[in-house]
Amino acid sequence: MPRSLGLLLFSAVLLIGWSPHAAHAQAAGTGVGVSLGTTNSSAAVTQHPVGFAAKTWLSDRQAVAGMTSFYIGGTQTQGGPQQRTVVDPSYWLLQGDYLFHNFNELEVEEGYLALYVGAGAQVTILEDRNNQFALRVPVGADYMLGSAPIDIFVEVAPTLNVTDPAGFRFDGAIGFRYFFSAGEGSSE
Repeated sequence: MPRSLGLLLFSAVLLIGWSPHAAHAQAAGTGVGVSLGTTNSSAAVTQHPVGFAAKTWLSDRQAVAGMTSFYIGGTQTQGGPQQRTVVDPSYWLLQGDYLFHNFNELEVEEGYLALYVGAGAQVTILEDRNNQFALRVPVGADYMLGSAPIDIFVEVAPTLNVTDPAGFRFDGAIGFRYFFSAGEGSSE
């Protein structure tokens, strides 16, 4: 897994470093970054590795956000005298959310702190198994630095898996994104 993390971080640095656009941390533009997720699920897919995160502002209070990650599974032997082989499936996870932000509730000395809530979906493409589809309701906080084009976010998402195995769980994520300007007419 460290090799995948290194490749992911290297790709993010290249993307940020080669951008010809100016950047800002306001509620405008598009941001890309990294997130680390977790879940309380007891299903086969419980590994949430580091993934790519993206967010695009549609207005000063609404945005769409997405995340993708993957896990390369394998087999492992568990147990003592009665050993058994456990197979962790490889998978690719895609999720997208429509978010509503509130900047009025919390004030900070520098930058902006927004609370948000949204609705979204998650698709998990599994190796050698049925794919999964889930509905999510992310609730979180997004801190946009005042002097840098970076935001830091943390969220919890009640998630309803509607495919087999159906079930309810809580997903969580923490991460950051680097924002690029929305163009000449954007507000900073």
